Amino acid sequence: MSPSDLIHSYHKDGFAIAKDAFKLSDLLAVADSMQYVLEKGHTSNGNSIDDVILEREQENHDLVYKASHALGSSSSTYRLLGRSPILETVAHLWGVAETQVHLTPMYLIAQLPSDGRFDYTWHQDAAYYRRFREVLTLWFPITHAASVENGTISVLSGSHLQGMRPTATHQRHGFFRQIEADVAEDEQEKPLLIDVGDCCLLHGHTVHRSVANRSTVPRVTGVVRLVNLTDEDVYDRELFYCTHK
Repeated sequence: MSPSDLIHSYHKDGFAIAKDAFKLSDLLAVADSMQYVLEKGHTSNGNSIDDVILEREQENHDLVYKASHALGSSSSTYRLLGRSPILETVAHLWGVAETQVHLTPMYLIAQLPSDGRFDYTWHQDAAYYRRFREVLTLWFPITHAASVENGTISVLSGSHLQGMRPTATHQRHGFFRQIEADVAEDEQEKPLLIDVGDCCLLHGHTVHRSVANRSTVPRVTGVVRLVNLTDEDVYDRELFYCTHK
């Protein structure tokens, strides 16, 4: 997909997939960074990040959650994003200078096999970031391709054109916050296939949901929210650095 085709797809469908957006070596470094945090205070029985995630999950899910969010302060994250053309692509898509594109801290999502406790229902990312006027999500696999077999996201193509939808907020399992968007029965979802190295650019108003991981290994993806600062009246540090309070 050419840059112009990618931009056309994003504005028409509410998402686009940028091929080969990240170097595989940089993605491996991100995985290594997460594994290093997971292995703190733990003697691993396996060699892969998949093994360590499953081991730590058996002990306490909070260990996996904290390791997933440790990437916000990891040097491997800065290297991954700094070596990629993806930020330049977003700036071009928005028609702004790259210096006007700001990021919230990157984190990872470890979607566990045959475990839907932390899968999101239909939602719009902008519902979680309502104080920003324009939000775009980068969503990309780290360790395994995202597919209907090992977990991915489904989107409602063109749903961003309708703006923000009515929502209902509830807590799954008593703690996992969902801001669920209204979806009609006749709306057709599109599960995405995203290879390692590729990146999905997702409009903040695009309605999407998690697709369950039916494989035997965890599916780890990276998530970064980008904000068009030209649309903001002021810069509010709390909105960028304290998004997971």
